Amino acid sequence: MPAAALATRLKMSDAGVRKLEAAEAHQVISLTSLQKLADALDCELQYALVPREPLETRLKQQALKMAQKQLRPVSHSMSLEDQAVSGSLRDVQHELLAKELLDGSWRALW
Repeated sequence: MPAAALATRLKMSDAGVRKLEAAEAHQVISLTSLQKLADALDCELQYALVPREPLETRLKQQALKMAQKQLRPVSHSMSLEDQAVSGSLRDVQHELLAKELLDGSWRALW
């Protein structure tokens, strides 16, 4: 659509439309302006945050991170006492605790 036609729909000048386009290009356009544009184009404005990865994946990663954090002091104490757990067993411990965390309240993950 030509800028002049859009300006007419928005009841503003061509310069105003160029200003809106520049604001959008620089990612500083307001939601109010976007809503006006949507209305002028007979569109619905939808504002959404879309995860980059599935929620399940993110939850598992966070649970594992928290499990590692919780087990770190125990692992350190055991290593000082020459009772360190091998890498593969430590990974199993982390996975088991992560599963427990996922089965409980997700608030504990953050």
